[in-house]
Amino acid sequence: MKHAVCFILLATSCVVGCAQRRHGVRAVSHGEPHLQINVHRSEDSRSEGLSTTASDEFHAADSSLVTAVVAQPESVIKCSDGKSSGWQSTASLQAAKNRERQGSVRQAEHRELAFAETVPPDPLLPARGLQATKLDSLEQLALATNPTLAELQADVDAAKGRWLQVGLKPNPVALLSIQEIGNERSAGQYGVQIRQEFVMASKLDLNRNAAVWRVKQVEQQLAAQRLRVLTDVRRVFYAALVAQERLVVANALQGIAQESVEKAKELIKFQEPATVLTQAEIEAELAAVLVDNFTTQQEAHWRRLAAVVGVPDLPLQQVDGQLSTDAPKVVWEQTVERVRRESPEIAAAAAEVERSRWALHRADVESTPNVTLQTGVFYDDLSSDPFSMLQMSMPLPINDWNQGGIAEAQAKVIAAEQFVQRVELSLQQRLASVYQQYEQARKQALRYETTILRKARKNLDLNRQSYDSGQSSYLAVLTAQRSYSQAHLAWLNSLDQLWSATVQMEGLLLSDSLQ
Repeated sequence: MKHAVCFILLATSCVVGCAQRRHGVRAVSHGEPHLQINVHRSEDSRSEGLSTTASDEFHAADSSLVTAVVAQPESVIKCSDGKSSGWQSTASLQAAKNRERQGSVRQAEHRELAFAETVPPDPLLPARGLQATKLDSLEQLALATNPTLAELQADVDAAKGRWLQVGLKPNPVALLSIQEIGNERSAGQYGVQIRQEFVMASKLDLNRNAAVWRVKQVEQQLAAQRLRVLTDVRRVFYAALVAQERLVVANALQGIAQESVEKAKELIKFQEPATVLTQAEIEAELAAVLVDNFTTQQEAHWRRLAAVVGVPDLPLQQVDGQLSTDAPKVVWEQTVERVRRESPEIAAAAAEVERSRWALHRADVESTPNVTLQTGVFYDDLSSDPFSMLQMSMPLPINDWNQGGIAEAQAKVIAAEQFVQRVELSLQQRLASVYQQYEQARKQALRYETTILRKARKNLDLNRQSYDSGQSSYLAVLTAQRSYSQAHLAWLNSLDQLWSATVQMEGLLLSDSLQ
């Protein structure tokens, strides 16, 4: 019996000692300074032989930045007599100030990124006092702060963790066995056993082969989301640029309308009909309505842009860009081929096909039983003899040989293959609508720019000359002015549709990043 007690005490002391050592390691790690380095790798890492994935591209979208944060616990200054002064060390206080200052600077950098490239405000809008920002600054800010990209990057990291986990071997199991306690006033038999399960038929390798395609699938989803963010930023940017130009036209029209009211007041003094003043006042009110509408529209587009960028409180600004009918030339056949070849949606669907095929291979070998070996060393207190044991076990696949799992995996392979075709057809359907919008808007914008606007302008000049020569009334001048302004606004509308469609096709039809 005393041998059994000694054996139990010895095993207990070993377990407690291991726990104390682990606790001691944690205590030391908490007591020592902790160095954490966050590295955002730039595209230069490719020249150093480092492999890059969609997640690398996501980090490379930021500027190359290396920050080191030293977290040091509070410490006290020892005086010459060995007593504590009760104050934190100067180095610790300075490190805390530096960390706070660096955090504020990094937070401000994201906010000020959109102001990196500014131009003076439009002279036609002096009252608003707005700066202008360029498209590339907004794109960089969006890639750095849009929350959906960080969300999908976390999904990539989770998939990589899953890949690591499914390939790990089972842990061995340790057992303490005490039998026949008190049999004939003896401790009986006691000893230790080790049990280990051996995974057969390369199941762990098949697990990782399936999991790696899940990682690739999520990486393609991250690449697709990056395109969605950029497409949304570009679409709203051009919409804001069009709204800005509309406001310029409306302000100019309002100025002309106010001058027309003053001139009409003078004309009615010289026997002109009162309808001249009434019509001029109507035109002035309509112009004021346009100014209000386009001002609200410009602010709404900026709020949308701030939301897509990921900084909802971004101060209102103008946007700096050029509007013209000289959009990139798009050909249907080439665009369809490019979408099929480069679309991350198709790549993600193809990765799911490969993952499902490896899952089918894994289901095929599921019925192959794993082998469990168990061995141990015992001591018989009654006979004072040591002895050992060896045991092997495995399930017999008689009733369950995973026939249902195999059938499920086969069906998922078929579904994944059909999903690829559905994605391709869906992309072509969406492309047809966007391409139609592009063609109509391009032709319409070109016709307005080359024909309608020139004729409307010429008609306005002729009516002014006719009025100055006394051959027509001032109402004809107002009508010509209204026609010219309406044609100008219609031209801007067609440019809005043109650039929206162009940006969507350049972004492989990926948009609505916040949905």
